[in-house]
Amino acid sequence: MATLVSVCIPSHNGARWLARSINSALAQTYGDIEVLVLDDASTDDSVRIANSFNDSRVRVMVNDVNLGLVRNWNRCITLSKGALTKFLFQDDLLYPGCVERMARIFDADPNVGMVFSPRDIILDNPNDPQALAWKERFGKLYTRFSGLHEVNPGRTLFNDWLKDRFSENWVGEPSCVMLRRSCLDKIGLFNTRMFQIADIEMWARLAYFYDVGFIPEPLSAFTFHSGSTSSLHVKRRFFHLDRLWLVEGLLAYEEIRRNYPQVKDLRVFEAKSGFKRQVGVGGKRGQGSTSILDRPQALTEYLAFRFLEMLRIAPKLHGEYRID
Repeated sequence: MATLVSVCIPSHNGARWLARSINSALAQTYGDIEVLVLDDASTDDSVRIANSFNDSRVRVMVNDVNLGLVRNWNRCITLSKGALTKFLFQDDLLYPGCVERMARIFDADPNVGMVFSPRDIILDNPNDPQALAWKERFGKLYTRFSGLHEVNPGRTLFNDWLKDRFSENWVGEPSCVMLRRSCLDKIGLFNTRMFQIADIEMWARLAYFYDVGFIPEPLSAFTFHSGSTSSLHVKRRFFHLDRLWLVEGLLAYEEIRRNYPQVKDLRVFEAKSGFKRQVGVGGKRGQGSTSILDRPQALTEYLAFRFLEMLRIAPKLHGEYRID
């Protein structure tokens, strides 16, 4: 019996692209899939479009209130039914053989926690200099790993990435990754305190505890456009504490603290560089950016976490999904 794969499409005001995305999921050569569209309280036609598909594999659910990007990812996982989770963003595409080829690696090796592949990049505005620069810089970050095979010891990839301080997303966006859901019972869900790089933190944790599959051909297409949630976070600098939360997410595991004391050093490095950059010492305040001082609640939350951590009563960073 084939393993059920949940293709999870977290959506929010994505009416422009959503039908294309759903169609790419339904066109998979792999038979045993569900397509879960979880709409995050959209104000456009997203829900109507999702409900227009007359296909028993499509399941549409709508949040009563807007949860935000990362919380919606987590709710997708908790509501999905498959043993394997394949994310697909509303403006991205899966190529027909994507699910089948990724699922095959999971079926062959029970130690694999995630599988990823390169992705093609679709520029929403091919003439946008920002988009062209982004594609040039981030198009093939997976080549930074020292060597990739069909199945890789995750700890080897973790070591490579740690040397670069997890500074960039060498694995890629969720649309080019498949997860084994049972692994999340051990490592938890995405960290909802993060705005921009919650996926990097998740991939790093999976790589530490599990083996990682890799397929060298593009199996998906990622759409870059300046109006994306990620781009807006970059412009507004909502992610100023993300790198600290990434480190805290790794240090939440006693095994990582014991085996990799350099991760504690990384926390010190990120604290110094992050606060220096955002508070304005050598930075660029007054140019339309948002700094730590402009969003004191984010800094307060982080400092409160660190205080509770010293008392050994800090809340879990990767716990079960909840609305709070």
